[in-house]
Amino acid sequence: ILARYLLMLSFNNCLDVARHLPYLFHVVSFLVCSGSLSMRASTHGLVINIIHSLCTCTKPSFSEETQRVLRLSLDEFSLPKFYLLFGISKVKSAAVTAFRSSYRHANDRWFGNDRFAATNPDRERLSLPSLEVITDALL
Repeated sequence: ILARYLLMLSFNNCLDVARHLPYLFHVVSFLVCSGSLSMRASTHGLVINIIHSLCTCTKPSFSEETQRVLRLSLDEFSLPKFYLLFGISKVKSAAVTAFRSSYRHANDRWFGNDRFAATNPDRERLSLPSLEVITDALL
């Protein structure tokens, strides 16, 4: 729920993204490729919204070169390569997937039914080199 709040607040720069950028990217680096499919899509969406907010914010004002790099980063994070790194390679729309309800899966785990935890086909593993690629791109 908190990740979805961050996702919604990051849209249209309601978080003052520029001032909180290190904290937001720290949260992203912890959440990347974890949780349900909707959670992973929310994390990816958070990154997209952060970069978009930086592209459109008026304060601070960025140089033309920095604006160009931000737009390239926005395009880069929308590539299938990053969908794979975020563990959402099998989705058609990360934005739609981010707001899908994962209630049934959470409910099964809450009542001790671990059949989804052990055999959930919607889980993808994140390797350390993949995390390195993501953090390098965020830096």
